[in-house]
Amino acid sequence: MNPPYEMECRAVELSVLELDSGATFRFRWRLPGEEGSGDSDAELTGSVGTLGIISPPILADTGEAFEVVSGFRRLAAAREAGLEKVQGFIFDAREESPASVLPVWLESSLHGKPLSEMEKITLTARTSAIAGERLPDFLPGLSGIFGRNITAALAGRLASLSALDRNACKAIHEGMISPGDLLQLGAHPGINIEAAACLLAGSRLSRSARREAVRGMLRLADRGENAFAEFARHYKPDSMPLDEAVRNITHPQMKEDAAFILRVIKEMGLPPGTSIRLPGNLEGGSCTVEIRMRDGDMLRLSLDRLREALEDGLVDEILKSLRGKS
Repeated sequence: MNPPYEMECRAVELSVLELDSGATFRFRWRLPGEEGSGDSDAELTGSVGTLGIISPPILADTGEAFEVVSGFRRLAAAREAGLEKVQGFIFDAREESPASVLPVWLESSLHGKPLSEMEKITLTARTSAIAGERLPDFLPGLSGIFGRNITAALAGRLASLSALDRNACKAIHEGMISPGDLLQLGAHPGINIEAAACLLAGSRLSRSARREAVRGMLRLADRGENAFAEFARHYKPDSMPLDEAVRNITHPQMKEDAAFILRVIKEMGLPPGTSIRLPGNLEGGSCTVEIRMRDGDMLRLSLDRLREALEDGLVDEILKSLRGKS
């Protein structure tokens, strides 16, 4: 890193450094020693306790205090390990604007523990707030962090996610909610993004089920501006999975169709090792035939049963129930 100012390395009392979530340059969701910190944090604490901080953090001397620019995890680990002083690279920030620090700050975020999606969002929100009208100057740095092109408009939409409910932010951090899903939902005029995030945060769905829930909520909102709001108001997480609850409203006949198809499949009398699996979404989906071969006789029996089902019209009954026939 090549900061646009001179720095000196000297010892600093850990007790005078602000490391909590309100610190200007902090973007980490959890630091070593905080509730919810993980194994990698414990490992870092052990390493710092034994070897000290090998790569000193960068601190800004504002004249009133030392402000941490980079190295929050290392400093928190040192504090947790019981250290009282650490070496830090310190620069005189009394005549420097916060925006002048951003190039070093953004580059430092690429080092150490990989960022979660929520940490990237927090970093984007704080970059936008600090940079102000100069935000376009720092979009290449943000693009490198995200691994995709970040425009000013997209940075603004991403930054808005940092204001979501704490549980929703936690769900994003833990990978239970995709920022892309939330941006897609938030772009719909009939969906309140706070309510949508709350629903997804409490759903505990698999990735495929979550995607189906998102598609379902978009279809639900297409019915009218109050359709989604009514659903969000009355949905009880303990009643049924979110994707199923939305599907029951948008496609009430789907449950009956699935039950019908399963009854038809049972009538086929397929041998063990042969199965017909329903698609995750009957609308436009296709059934999958799976045959596990153990010997030639079992394969011939499976093919004979499938041929009989085709001749008896059972396969046609299944196809008629699927909405997307191909």
